[in-house]
Amino acid sequence: MKPLWLLLLAIVSALPGPRVRVQQPADFYVSVTGSDSNDGSAPHPWATIQHAALAVAPGATVHVAAGTYAGPVRTRVGGTATARIRFVSDTQWSAKIVSTGGAEAAWRNDGDYVTIEGFEVTGDGAVGIQSLGSYAQIVGNHVHDIPAAGCTGTGGAGIYIGDYSAHDSDTIGNIVHDVGNPNVMCFGVHGIYHTNNGGHIYNNIAYRNQAWGIHLWHAARNVAVANNLVYRNGAGGLLIGAGDAPGNVTCEGVTVVNNIIVDNISQWSYGYAIREAGRTGANAYVNNLIFGNSNYLQLATGQISGTINANPQFVNYQPDGSGDYHLKAGSPAIDAGVSSPAPQDDIEHKPRPIGRAWDIGPYEWSPTTSQRTQSR
Repeated sequence: MKPLWLLLLAIVSALPGPRVRVQQPADFYVSVTGSDSNDGSAPHPWATIQHAALAVAPGATVHVAAGTYAGPVRTRVGGTATARIRFVSDTQWSAKIVSTGGAEAAWRNDGDYVTIEGFEVTGDGAVGIQSLGSYAQIVGNHVHDIPAAGCTGTGGAGIYIGDYSAHDSDTIGNIVHDVGNPNVMCFGVHGIYHTNNGGHIYNNIAYRNQAWGIHLWHAARNVAVANNLVYRNGAGGLLIGAGDAPGNVTCEGVTVVNNIIVDNISQWSYGYAIREAGRTGANAYVNNLIFGNSNYLQLATGQISGTINANPQFVNYQPDGSGDYHLKAGSPAIDAGVSSPAPQDDIEHKPRPIGRAWDIGPYEWSPTTSQRTQSR
């Protein structure tokens, strides 16, 4: 006796009318030497990320080869919980998106379950990567030199997790710098800007951005902010709160752990390491290292424990991003973090912990750590 599924297949195959061919999960390729009239295979790649975004379905991975690609890019297609859509620069930062023409965002994503990984992104607008979907992943990108000129009402950000009704998006392992002008007072332009419920902000480096390195606002709540390095931003390190549209949201359930927040020296009587503002509730600030900021902490409702106020002892701290921000042996950040909610690896994908406990900051120290610059 034939299995039931085989009988059903035979019945469907015998039905009249056109057959629908379902696209299966697959790998597709983009190259500056390709053509959008190709089929997107490895030997016949497409030429643009935008074309790939219009052609792929859930489960697809789009591999982008080294080269410079014109922006803006807008990805509308979404994946599913079991079949994400991934756009990947196969060699980190070798695929560069350069947006011209004044578009607000160099890369705007509207889809759920979309990953954007490993790109260098710059442009002449207000935002580097803007994601408006749920369950998005913005991973390992280098976002920089976004002018966000004029301090307009729409503000700007290197990475902007937007849409107040979306949720559970992650910003992990990115380097974000020189968004806006930190020498000009403006409270609306940030490195990483997260505005909705849930998600993780892990292992990022944010420096020399106009206002805050990392800013939670609007409908942000239940976010984990862990193991980031934030330095030399115009208004300060981290701002945690809720306000403005959509209204009546309390920023609560936020955990801020294992971050290094240093050298945020403001000309505007700000320069806080961490500040709460707007509507806030029960938030926790645990085992963060702060040093050399203009101001300390200003919290409304949050609870603090385990704060370290000491020089983190980087291998070679430089305020312009040209240094080496690994930890020296003997750093007070080594084995000084907590395990939850914290990432299981560091910005270089080394496992955590290597010693007795999690280190503070994006780099996990080990005796065999190779000292190299992770900057622009």
